[in-house]
Amino acid sequence: MTLIAADKHYCVVGLGLTGMSCVRYLAARGKSFSVIDSRINPPGLSEMQLEFPQIEVITGGFNEDFLARATTLVMSPGVALATPEIKRAVENGAQVTSDIELFLNEFSGKVIAITGSNAKSTVTRWLGVAIANGEQKALIGGNIGNAVLNFVDDDFDVAVLELSSFQLELLPKLNADVSCILNVSEDHLDRYASMAQYQQAKQRVYFGTKHAIYNRADVMTAPLVPDSVKVSSFALNEPDLGQYGVREENNQRYIVQGFSNIIDVTEIALPGEHNISNAMAVIAIADAIGNDRNATLLALREFTGLAHRCEKIANVDGVSYFNDSKATNVGSTLAAISGLGLATKNIILLLGGQGKNQDFSPLIEACERVCKMVYCFGEDAPSLNALIVRSERVESMDQAMKLAKNIAQPGDIVLLSPACASFDQFDNFEHRGNAFVQWVEANA
Repeated sequence: MTLIAADKHYCVVGLGLTGMSCVRYLAARGKSFSVIDSRINPPGLSEMQLEFPQIEVITGGFNEDFLARATTLVMSPGVALATPEIKRAVENGAQVTSDIELFLNEFSGKVIAITGSNAKSTVTRWLGVAIANGEQKALIGGNIGNAVLNFVDDDFDVAVLELSSFQLELLPKLNADVSCILNVSEDHLDRYASMAQYQQAKQRVYFGTKHAIYNRADVMTAPLVPDSVKVSSFALNEPDLGQYGVREENNQRYIVQGFSNIIDVTEIALPGEHNISNAMAVIAIADAIGNDRNATLLALREFTGLAHRCEKIANVDGVSYFNDSKATNVGSTLAAISGLGLATKNIILLLGGQGKNQDFSPLIEACERVCKMVYCFGEDAPSLNALIVRSERVESMDQAMKLAKNIAQPGDIVLLSPACASFDQFDNFEHRGNAFVQWVEANA
């Protein structure tokens, strides 16, 4: 645990939303600190200089002499610990901490930690609704966009933290009350040397946990924890006693715990098989912290999802349009097309962007099974087009949308689920998703 000590000098590494929350936190506690960012004009720079003109800041690179003055580096998750200048500072004795660790040092409520390659934002928000229905005050924060240090002085019963692998790398021991890995699939292989290294970062969510929850269908989520830690699991098959799964009775499918039915899957507000799995994770985590089961079920029936996550935009002349722009890796796209697709090849898929060194080959069989056509755009369009039989390479998402509209028939789904990062043609996944929505509203 990294403590705030009077004789320390902190260096906030990276601005943006997280960095600014760290600046305000350290300033409010009267600590000695400075700021550094490799970008020339990082987000939050003008705001920081206006609010804290006395704080020394360097931009445009990681100056090693500047870093050497710090006893503790308050790291942004966007900056890799393997960055040469950061690595040398640590080798020379600098400690490493993060906004999440500083928050947890002061938080006295229950902590739920959720990670996974896909669906962690949906499960985190869904769980937040369930807890609020149960009349507990929950902080929803972490990778989901709420910088936790902005709320460190507020009173919450539960902190529900969505944590990326980058954030987990910065935590020596999380010590959560409940920890869950939803799934692990190829992602961020432009930062990790191997899938094993990526999985190891995800597994850090279980360090020190009291209750580990994992996906039985994904061996990479299985926790390696002491026997004293309670372990629960979920999957879309029939479960063992006490575990969560799906069972069919009288031609109806139910989420169950052991032999007990919990909810008919048709009552879940979010569509797709992947959201049945997500709903099970919500139930399992909510049960683990003692949330009222009726409050959890109400959330399952009423929560309609997050923007850019398999979000149904419109149904025009029998054609449905889904925005899944947040699908920035292959696993997420596989979940979407498997959850929405029918045996009749009803999906027209918009695919492409920056692939982050992923293996695209798992898309081949899935696209062959459920896709009428795949339009590939962006930086990795040539690779995707070469792999997928029924595909066409286009220059832009706009062109893909026009072609998709031309071939769509009643019962079809036009699905933006790119399996890639967006930064080649868009500012971020939100920009890409909003462009899709605007096109649908204007042209569909």
